[in-house]
Amino acid sequence: MPEHRLPAGAAGVLAAALVLGTVAPAAAAPSTAVPPQVPTAAHQDDDGLPYPRQTPLPEPEVDDADASIDRGAMPFHEIAPTINDLMAGSDLVSAEVVGSSTEGRDIYLVTVTAPETAAESAQQDRWRDMVKYDAAAAADDAALAAGYKVPIWFNGNIHGNEWEGTDATLTYIEDLLADVAAEDPAATELVEDHRLYFTVTNNPDGRVAGNRATALNLDPNRDFVTNTTPETSIIRDLAADLQPAFFVDLHGYTRILQVEPTGPPQGENYEHDLLMPHAYAAALQIEQDVVAADIEGNPLTDDGGIRIPYRDTPSGWDGWPPIFTAQYVAFQGAIAYTVELPLGRTSDTEESARRTTVNTEVGVEVIDSTADYVSDNAEELLGNQIEIFRRGAAGEPLRTIPPFPDADDYPGPDQWAEEWDEADAATGTTFPRAYVIPRGEEQVSETDAARLVDHLLAHGVEVTAATERFTLEGVTYPAGSYVVDMHQPLRGLANVLLADGSDISDRVPSMYDISAWSLGRLWGATVEAVGSTQDPAPDVATTPVTEAAGTASVPRGRGFLRLDVDGVAEVAALNDLLDRGVAVTAVEGGDVVLRPQNHEVAAAVAAEHGVTFTKSNGGALKGGRELTELQVGYTSSASYAGEDLLTLLELGFDDPVLVTEENLADGSVDLDDVDVLWLGDSLDLDDADVAVQLADYVADGKGFVGTAAAGTSLAEDLDVLTADVVSGPFRANGIVAVDTVDGGLLDGTARDAAFVYRPSWFTGLGAEVTVEQTYADDPLIAGHWLPNRDGS
Repeated sequence: MPEHRLPAGAAGVLAAALVLGTVAPAAAAPSTAVPPQVPTAAHQDDDGLPYPRQTPLPEPEVDDADASIDRGAMPFHEIAPTINDLMAGSDLVSAEVVGSSTEGRDIYLVTVTAPETAAESAQQDRWRDMVKYDAAAAADDAALAAGYKVPIWFNGNIHGNEWEGTDATLTYIEDLLADVAAEDPAATELVEDHRLYFTVTNNPDGRVAGNRATALNLDPNRDFVTNTTPETSIIRDLAADLQPAFFVDLHGYTRILQVEPTGPPQGENYEHDLLMPHAYAAALQIEQDVVAADIEGNPLTDDGGIRIPYRDTPSGWDGWPPIFTAQYVAFQGAIAYTVELPLGRTSDTEESARRTTVNTEVGVEVIDSTADYVSDNAEELLGNQIEIFRRGAAGEPLRTIPPFPDADDYPGPDQWAEEWDEADAATGTTFPRAYVIPRGEEQVSETDAARLVDHLLAHGVEVTAATERFTLEGVTYPAGSYVVDMHQPLRGLANVLLADGSDISDRVPSMYDISAWSLGRLWGATVEAVGSTQDPAPDVATTPVTEAAGTASVPRGRGFLRLDVDGVAEVAALNDLLDRGVAVTAVEGGDVVLRPQNHEVAAAVAAEHGVTFTKSNGGALKGGRELTELQVGYTSSASYAGEDLLTLLELGFDDPVLVTEENLADGSVDLDDVDVLWLGDSLDLDDADVAVQLADYVADGKGFVGTAAAGTSLAEDLDVLTADVVSGPFRANGIVAVDTVDGGLLDGTARDAAFVYRPSWFTGLGAEVTVEQTYADDPLIAGHWLPNRDGS
């Protein structure tokens, strides 16, 4: 790499530095913003209720425009009536609304199990909690082993235009009920010994619209670290509550049925010795059963089988990041699959219907085969789930499996061992003894820290707060600092959210998707790892927390007030103050000062955003700059339109204006009304009138902030910036260390790490360019980044 470089996203910052300073600090760090959690219906509120639970589901109005119809799949408006009919005909079927989609459509959980009294249901819930929270006792509980209904969970249609998971689910339930009615012993045993859960359609908005994404234009199957969408928040909450031993996420389309487990690299926070043997054996059984079913029109591999990534995909499949549903749910001790049904989309209605029929039949076979496998192996699967939680609570080191292990050294089926080659070998993950999220002076952002703590709690991670001051590894932390003790059942999930991650560049040649995601690095809070997993417990008096401590505060009196703009909440609060017409002055270091008459509005803003105001004085205004409310325009690619808009909204920019070449050309957007441009995608200046409008915009002293080539190309086109963009490898991504220039535009607001995807940097900088941030030496902290062919 060249010696002098800037991280992706810095091109627009360079351009912003050329204008009159109207952007900072309100345009700080948009790429790290995460919209707030969307409350979901809590299934756990129903704990202890008897089964069946058969309150009829509300039935939506008929929608003849539902895209499912052209696919030949069940439209959304028919799903609730179908489930209601199933409940009316059988006491084995229960249904609940467990939340709502972005556009307000119901998301259903269907449970199929033999009837339970209230006492029996409560006992199942106690056993479920014992499995996770008292695993050592659960392992020795004979009554639990004999009576616990090992849960199996099938999730359908998380990608809206991958329809048939829903249709397969409902068809399977109908078939199962028919088998039980016919007194089939295997079917009867299944419903008596298990709870089968079905989230019938996880993305009803996408189903109706025929879109992969949710109505927020976000891919929900990339959202399990952040839970930006309500659709994934629901699954996150259900994962903790249902605690399945086996989970299947039904997708499409890969031309040939594809069933996990995944290929390398394997995620580094899982107990692979307990998961992989049955994961692979179950996939082989599915292959055997699907091939034997001889479904007409179902394509097979050249060898007459299905595709199993662990066996058939050399590297880079989706087992590494926990952003996917299956990889996330696995942290609950589950064998977890993504299943890709074979036949894809077509504009031919008749052919679509044929493909839907084939995919539905294949999906039914996958569900049936999985249920059979769990039924046949329930004792071992439950035992392995208990052992995963026990190891976490005990803080035992993660087992590292060597290449080509002796299968006799590991429990369960042994077919997996011959496939576990050097590329699969675990990286030797080590857990810290604890993570500390400080309060006070050691914390760079109290509001970002509080948000992180609440997010950990939403994921079921146990967090405590220190009741007194303490010192660990030479650092003294104040009372109230948060401690995440890594001796806990979900230690794998805690570590995957908080740890830096690993540099996996030398493990595989390319990656399917993102390779690093650390909230400990990227969410703005200071997070410190202390000790090693086998160390004694930290000598810290703590108490459990159920939510982060409040961070809202306004000093008494009527003096000047200061707001340190050091987190996402503070940026939103600043925008709120400007929106309310408050006179705000930006002072040195990126902070802002309010005059004494604004105490009342400051109190309201503090309560709304959880921010802290401190005392200041009139002298702080010297040399300051009055801020005004900004109207932000933004450009965005079709792939990231949801992310750009949501980021701006989360930062408190009201009604951002989407700017395109088309709406500039036709006059429906006037740049005179825009104060600053966020460039998430390039603007094409081939239209002379558009070029003039943008040139006038810059000539008026307005600025833009943009990502890599988008910002640089516009700056070059407008002759306001000289810089050459150097692009890194197309798939490279990860967390990088960055250095921020002291006293510069980003000083006081930037963090020491950033996330890059398709990284870029800049050379050939003109004399007019002010550098605000650079990659640090050897910048990659975690992720996958191989050199370009030219060695850069």
